[in-house]
Formats: sequence, C-alpha cells, structure tokens
Amino acid sequence: MARQFGAMRTLPSGRVQASYMVDGVRYPAPATFTDDARKPGGLKPQSARDKAEAWLRGVRADIERGTWVSPTVEAERQAEDAKRAVAERFGTYADTWLAQRTNSKGQPLRPKTRNEYARLLRGSLAVFAEDRLTAITPARVRSWHAERAASAPTAAGAEARLLRAIMNTALVDGIIATNPVPSVLTRSRTGISHRPPTLDELGVILDTIDDRFRLAVLLAAYGGLRLSEWRALRRQDLTVSGGRVLVSVMRTAQYISDEGWHVGPPKSDEGKREVPLPAAVTADVERHLAAHVGPFPESLLFAPARDAEFLHDRQFLTAWNPARDAAGVRVPIRWDAKGRPVAWDAVVREHDLRAFAGTVHAQSGATLRDTMAFLGHSTTVAAMAYQHSAAERLHELADLMPMPARGAKPKVSPLPGATTA
Repeated sequence: MARQFGAMRTLPSGRVQASYMVDGVRYPAPATFTDDARKPGGLKPQSARDKAEAWLRGVRADIERGTWVSPTVEAERQAEDAKRAVAERFGTYADTWLAQRTNSKGQPLRPKTRNEYARLLRGSLAVFAEDRLTAITPARVRSWHAERAASAPTAAGAEARLLRAIMNTALVDGIIATNPVPSVLTRSRTGISHRPPTLDELGVILDTIDDRFRLAVLLAAYGGLRLSEWRALRRQDLTVSGGRVLVSVMRTAQYISDEGWHVGPPKSDEGKREVPLPAAVTADVERHLAAHVGPFPESLLFAPARDAEFLHDRQFLTAWNPARDAAGVRVPIRWDAKGRPVAWDAVVREHDLRAFAGTVHAQSGATLRDTMAFLGHSTTVAAMAYQHSAAERLHELADLMPMPARGAKPKVSPLPGATTA
C-alpha cells in the first residue's frame, strides 16, 4: 500500500530515499534511511527499505486523518517561531522596551534614567537575558530576588521595579498571561531609613563643611534645589537686590556614565522656577560670590576640579561626608581588618536637604500649592501661573523658615555605630 502511495530509490551510497506527492508537489523525507547494523542476540536488523516504507505509511495515515501539514508550511512556521523566540527573549525585548519607553507625559526618558535602566539590565537582570518571556516564572523571580536582597536590598527593589515594568508591557502585548513579578518584591529595604536633618544637625553640617560648599547646603536646605540643579548654577542665575537673593533654576547638569556631562532642563517643565532665599542667607551668598566665583556672568557657582566641566559628586562628597560625620548622621556598617570603616549607611543624604526645605517651608505656613510651586512639583498649567502670582508670598514664607544657630549641637542621641571624638 505504501509503495502505491510513495516512492523509494537507492542512492549510490546505498542509503534509501523516500518521497511522496500531494497535489502535484513531491515531498522527500527529511533524511535518508540506512540498514541497521547486525544486532546481538539474533535480533533481526531493520533494512533501509523497511524504514522508508514505515515512514511512508505514517505520512499516509496523517493524510487520511487530516492531520498532515505541508513540510513547506511547517518549515515556515518553525522559522517564524524561531524569529519570535529571539524577539521574545528578555534581553532583546528589554532593549526594545528601553528604546521605546517614555515618561508619563509621553516624552523620551531623561538620559540619566535611561542610562540607569541600561545599567540594571546589564547587571543583575542580565541573568534573564537569554530566557523567553514566557519562561520567567514567579518562582524563578522570587528565587532571584531572594539572592539579590541578601546582599543588596536597596538595589534588589529597584531591579524588581524595572523587571515588573518590562513584564507588564509584555502582558499588555499579549506575550504573557500574568506578570511574574509580585509587587511586594519592588519595595526597597535598607538597614537604616533616611530622613531630613534636624535643625541642630543642619547647623553642625553648616558649621563644619568646607566653606566652598556651605552655600550648596543652604541652596538645597532653603531653596529646595537638587544637586544637579545647584551645581549647574552660574553667577548670572543669582539676583541680589534689596537684601534678598532670587535664584533662577533653569538647567541641570548630570554626569552620565560612558556619555559624559549632560546639560538640560530641570526634571519637569514646572522645575523651571525662581526661588527666593531667606534674607538670612544673603550674607552667605555675597561672601561665596566674592570668595569662590569668577567675575563673569557665566562663571559657575561651584568650580569643578581640574578640567572637569562641572562639579562631580565625588568632589562634593569629600566635604559632605566629614560634615555628616560631625553631625552624627552617617553610620559605619562595615570595617576592614584593622577596624577602619570602609562602608557607611546614610541617615541624611544630600537629597534629604530638599526634603528639609519642603518640610520647613510647609511648617512656615505655606499651603500645599505654595510648597509645590517652591519645589517645582506642580504638574498643571494653572499651578505654573499661580507660581508667578505668588512670588511675593514665597518671599514672605522664605523669611519664616527657621535658621540653625551657629555652634549648634544635635539634640538627638548618638546613632548606633557612630564614632565620637
């Protein structure tokens, strides 16, 4: 029966080739057949022709059952599956996701954010790079996260947030049925929570920090400026008039690994703002301008080291860390063999000075909208208009912000692990 359905021929090599025709198209077997080697125990070896006939019978049975698929169609399907498998590998999909990702306003990601996501994808998340998205299961994610959290709890939360965001897009695309990253894994856990400094702690920091950076601390703590904003300030961005200083925040400067310095607008459109400083800070501003800033309008307020374009984080930390140590807000968490601290956990970070600004501004009688305008947090056009109309009120509120006394000492108890003189 099979011989009537298909055809066989013996090749010069002695192997047998089988083929069959459907709708006028001849399809060969995917491989040729050869005789079995002599089997031990008297078992009869199967000949090449027997194997070919068995294969042809199987094909004919598939045709009669209606399950036969054209080898041409099957090859196309397998090629498409292979292409899809590559496209749905986590690494490939994540690269496309990052290239197409926008913020909540539909704008491209800021360079620093894009660079940070790329760093995470090249780092711990690279373990998933060759996996198909459908192969990333909740159990695997939990195992990965547990290992990461044991050594880097803060980083593990950030990495899980990125992984969940990418997998959520895959869910929307219909590639996966459920997101395998539980939201509970996206929470960052650190040994010591950070907070704004107390007024006395801020006083110690201001009294002990290198004089070149005293104004930087004041701009953050009483102007609410981010580090990337205050290091981009130039002489022309400060207006000193009638015993008051007005700071024009129009740009940021951020160092992007492998790219260098990136200068652009503040974090949001509303971040472009004019910030009045308390009158008590005016003398510090004038003293800093005279002692540390060049005479030209474009002279940077904070001179960078050597040939750098802007002040690098490391340069600021050389002054910031000793000042924090003096205030007792930086705690050693790891020591070397000689008992010297080599790693710290920060109770007060530089960004917490901005939180201090928002807190004391609000406590001075500001409304929520006042504080949002002060920090550049508003997200509506109406609030932007309010920021301009509220300029006089913002001046009044700035003067109500409490200033630390000179020579103040923190009233809090020493933190565990903190060193004392």
